[in-house]
Amino acid sequence: MRAKHTYGAKADRAMRTWIETARAFSAVRAKENAFIESKGLTIQQFGVLEALYHMGVLTVGELTRLVLSTPGNMTVVVRNLKEKGLIETKNAEADRRVTVASITEKGSGIIAEIFPEHAKNMEGYFGCLSDEEQDTLSVIMRKLRKANRKGG
Repeated sequence: MRAKHTYGAKADRAMRTWIETARAFSAVRAKENAFIESKGLTIQQFGVLEALYHMGVLTVGELTRLVLSTPGNMTVVVRNLKEKGLIETKNAEADRRVTVASITEKGSGIIAEIFPEHAKNMEGYFGCLSDEEQDTLSVIMRKLRKANRKGG
């Protein structure tokens, strides 16, 4: 039998909560990665296309924050999407140091085709939870995110 270590009731509860949150995220993310990759995209490329499709023209910095990437990785993602003809970039008129990205017609067509299935997948992944549980989980996760924001 394994020795049970305790770090106090609150710490133990917080660690259990974190482990379950991380495991749930990993399980859903693995399924969605497989789906996205079957469509010829990486999860980061999908995130960029989705953001541009739903939000319109964005700076590369905004995209980096929205898809939880790093500047170095985003450079590669943007370059690869441009090479595939799925996005276009240009320097912002107000500040030539800033790069803005927009989705192309080809990119819009791909995300318009993939996104409904992605949404259905998400519905299925969360189908084990009632509507009320999903709403509660969303509120709790937002509260946790805001309380632990970088720099906040």
